[in-house]
Amino acid sequence: MRRVTPRRGAARDAGPTPAVPAAGPVTGGSRPVLAAVLVSWCALAWGIAAKDGRYGAWAMAAIGVGVTAATCATWWARPHPVPHPGPRPLGADGWGGQRLAWALVALTVGIGPLVRHPRYYASGTPATVADILAACAGLLAAATIALHLGGPRRAPDGGAQAPESEAVVPGGGRGVSGGRPRWRPVGPGRGSTALFWTVLTLACAAGVATIRAAPTPRIDVFHLLQVSAVGLVHGADLYRQQWAPDRASYGVDGLFDVYPYLPWTSVLLAPARLLLGDVRYGLLAALAVAAICARRLGTTTAGAVGMLPLLVVILPESMYALQQSWTEPLLIACLAGMVLAVRHGHLRLAVVAFALALASKQHVALLVPLAAAWPAFGVRRTAVSAGTALLLVAPWLLAGPGDFVDDAVVTNLRYKVLGHSLSVPGWASHFGVTLGFGPALVVLVAAYALAWRARGDASGFCLGGALVLLGASLMNKQTFFNHYTLPMGLLVLTAVLLATPMPTPTRATPRGRR
Repeated sequence: MRRVTPRRGAARDAGPTPAVPAAGPVTGGSRPVLAAVLVSWCALAWGIAAKDGRYGAWAMAAIGVGVTAATCATWWARPHPVPHPGPRPLGADGWGGQRLAWALVALTVGIGPLVRHPRYYASGTPATVADILAACAGLLAAATIALHLGGPRRAPDGGAQAPESEAVVPGGGRGVSGGRPRWRPVGPGRGSTALFWTVLTLACAAGVATIRAAPTPRIDVFHLLQVSAVGLVHGADLYRQQWAPDRASYGVDGLFDVYPYLPWTSVLLAPARLLLGDVRYGLLAALAVAAICARRLGTTTAGAVGMLPLLVVILPESMYALQQSWTEPLLIACLAGMVLAVRHGHLRLAVVAFALALASKQHVALLVPLAAAWPAFGVRRTAVSAGTALLLVAPWLLAGPGDFVDDAVVTNLRYKVLGHSLSVPGWASHFGVTLGFGPALVVLVAAYALAWRARGDASGFCLGGALVLLGASLMNKQTFFNHYTLPMGLLVLTAVLLATPMPTPTRATPRGRR
């Protein structure tokens, strides 16, 4: 029998094909990859929530645990070279090995909103309503996960029945018998669609209440986004604007006439600013889009697995992040859309989504090597995305190259190490130690090496990307709450992909041969 290989450039994540790909779904064999991903997400969530994203001994320890767990998951993960006997939707480590990790997720999303809900600039009845709605969303998600911690149910004949999130192929077995199988979840939880939308609605309602409770937060990010978004309509160059008539009337301790992002952050948020008066409605919509895209990534949406996509919205202090106007939700939505588009074979849409992310914030460029190493996306599409992003940014670059470089490049490079930075340089500064770029470079090189080891499919791209961004945040001079939320979003995408993998194709038998 002759082996049939897919043509070069074929997208391996775009559904099953009649041939075996060179590298299949990322798995860890007997290693608890999914459990490590979930533990990493929980540790990071508690680390950034401990002191609202600022340095503290316990906060730094939790971040260390989160980065270590992500490192272990990436080390254990590898592309599986041969077909599985069937998908193992709870990861390659089995259900029993994951109970503790799932229980930790339930505790994090359930207790987090009850323990930590900083008000800062929010006040009045809307702030209380936001706290209650966020707590309800977290408790409902936690209860759903807790109800499914019992593991596989028993079949009527006494044998073990597949976990409710596992898929079966009509006609027998859990493998792939050729062609495109029709998948259906077994077990309870078919009402999980209503649960997903209920939790998402509660979280979004909490977000609206948060925005109403803090109409003018005293943080520079809010003001620079508000003013620059309106300035786009009037043709103002956001790299030459200032965010108040003068510093005396500004009332904010922060950037006054500096735009530190790439321009498409404001472009993407301009509709929310012009239609609803507040850019944060756009950020809230981006979180909802990210959760919906993550949900569509999986082949199963039942039970505990169905709650995974919601982790981008219901992490502890998610409403605090929204109140502060931090822009990472835009990036999470773009990357989730990119992965979803590749997964379903819409590669041009994936190129556009990645280009928008690249044109919105500088550190997304760290993902360019990983996108090029992802066979389903590849070098050519990565180059097209980068070129498209450059074209999207070009009008501002050409209008004022000096202003652009000063704001978007030099300002970020000249940041000083802050003692309350939740990073290794911030921690070292408490002992009078100043770390240069060398240690950061070593960490990034190690992260890329591990990400290269885990390359293969969509989960490999997301997991490797999460580790690289975690390494950059860990060694950054100024790292706070929002910097960790982007790698956390990629960990959520990784968990969804590991928990409900696409069916693995088998070798095809050419016609006329047996």
